[in-house]
Amino acid sequence: MNKKKKNIIILIVICIAIISAAIFFIRDFMANANVHHQEYVVNNEHDDARTFTVQNSTGYGNEDGKWASLQLSPTYSFGVRFTNVTIPRYATIKNAYIQLYSIGTSAHRHPRCKIYCDDVGNAVNFSTIGVLNICGRIYTTNYSQWNETLPYGVWVSTPSLVAPLQEVINEQNWTQGNPLAFLFISDGTPDCAATFQNYENEKPAKLYVEWSA
Repeated sequence: MNKKKKNIIILIVICIAIISAAIFFIRDFMANANVHHQEYVVNNEHDDARTFTVQNSTGYGNEDGKWASLQLSPTYSFGVRFTNVTIPRYATIKNAYIQLYSIGTSAHRHPRCKIYCDDVGNAVNFSTIGVLNICGRIYTTNYSQWNETLPYGVWVSTPSLVAPLQEVINEQNWTQGNPLAFLFISDGTPDCAATFQNYENEKPAKLYVEWSA
């Protein structure tokens, strides 16, 4: 093969490489251009609350207020609700998690719970319905398990909440702009508990979501 043919082949290979790289870049750019990032924050005193998990003199009562920190234990589960959630129906959830401010003592830094969404298109706040299914909440089929040791006095992140959130977003009755409620349901395991700050104490829960539509 003479030198001219070799140069032509090299030029063709270079052109193919440049075109392939350009196609990859364009595809990647178009994909990222369609990805949305959003943070939602609990913004009402009745959008976070804890609920008794064991029936007592008040039944499965709901506790709400500055004094009622968000707790997980054999005695309590809790919920957080986010309003004006701008995710469109059938969007693909790529990432989702909630941040909470951990205030548990050394004996209360061990959440062991399942995190569901309220499986409705327009979740009501906790002054109307408590956290448990016995109170009237409808749990998604999908959930995320949370079981780890947490630090004290810092913001902590839940495991990925993509699966339960995606289930709600795919519902026929979901409408962009509706509220979402997440339900932290204790496994009831002895010696597993955690405590978090709430809206009334100026450290409300935050939901981070990344999606494509």
